[in-house]
Amino acid sequence: MDNYIAIAKNSKEILNSAHLLQSVVVNALITGESGVGKKSLAGYIAPKATIFKAKRLQEDISDNVINLQNCSIIIDKIENITNIDLLINWLNENNIRLIATSLKNELNSKLIDLFSITIEIPSLKHREEDVKALAIKFSKEASEILNLEQIIPSKLMLNISNNTHSLRKSIYFSYLFETIGEDEILMFMENYIFSNMVGENSYKDFLHLFEVPILKAASKKYKSQVQMSKHLGLNRITLRKKLDYNKEFLDV
Repeated sequence: MDNYIAIAKNSKEILNSAHLLQSVVVNALITGESGVGKKSLAGYIAPKATIFKAKRLQEDISDNVINLQNCSIIIDKIENITNIDLLINWLNENNIRLIATSLKNELNSKLIDLFSITIEIPSLKHREEDVKALAIKFSKEASEILNLEQIIPSKLMLNISNNTHSLRKSIYFSYLFETIGEDEILMFMENYIFSNMVGENSYKDFLHLFEVPILKAASKKYKSQVQMSKHLGLNRITLRKKLDYNKEFLDV
């Protein structure tokens, strides 16, 4: 079980609550987006607990093939339980403590009543210090698995759009990017466009793949749109039009 990273202030508060739950035997629900660390936190609360996928556990209970008593369990994505009464009866009959995760904040009222406490984990965009710690962790992991020298933090590409899932992927890509050149980049682009080219407006559909990286890189490198315009060789009106046209992909 991966450790729950808690460097940011809000993460430390969550970890303190989880620490209290280690000694208080109550049912707890952990909610949050995909990739925020729900299962890691559940494992911190109940390190010896078995983790079950909700649908699989329901099937095993229904088929009477599971034999557990007087213990704690973790149910991942409890919102996927459809026979709630079956689960509740099984938990009560076997004196089982429940730690559950959910992507949803709103659950069936019967499920909500199972829990004495709910912990909501914020996304990584609200945990800047955690992102830095996770990036270091994933960078070391990628270096060891890919057998490459660790690269400096400033060269790591950090994508937190899908929290740790996208962050880990972007770190690994950072390492792979160190081993490829312009020819490989063009080959990847060609293959992607070839596989996804449909309709009668393909040039316009894929133009953002070329413009957005240039605009993002320029916005990072230069302090103002005046400097961006100068170094990109575009007049300011054209630059503003391109920034506006690609605004859904940009954060500039």
